[in-house]
Amino acid sequence: MQTEIGRKIKIAFVDDCLLQRTLMKIAVVNHEAFDLCFNCSNGLALLKELERTADLPDVCLADLHMPFMNGHEAALHISDKYPSIKLFGYTTTDNILELERFKANGALFIFDKTNPRMTLEEIKFWFNDDI
Repeated sequence: MQTEIGRKIKIAFVDDCLLQRTLMKIAVVNHEAFDLCFNCSNGLALLKELERTADLPDVCLADLHMPFMNGHEAALHISDKYPSIKLFGYTTTDNILELERFKANGALFIFDKTNPRMTLEEIKFWFNDDI
């Protein structure tokens, strides 16, 4: 199933854990509403990809704790340079201060890393109002 605008939701995923990147790739490939355009290991790598493309993703799903550029910093840059991208967090932390900081830096919602398929379903729900 594609979105009502006739195309899939383009998603960028950023997480330093190879297992998480692999699980999300599998979940996206098997989900009819999404297209994975970037699968990066840290925020800096994602920003480099965003700078090189004219076809921005609709969504960015970012881990909080990563080397080189963490989710807090990446969220600030994405919110500032690419305001059209809906930014979501993806983390295992339960530290309220970190979660609130992530939201203050631009994350609309923060998902727990327990179920990639459910995360995609919830992100799709965020697009029901826009499409």
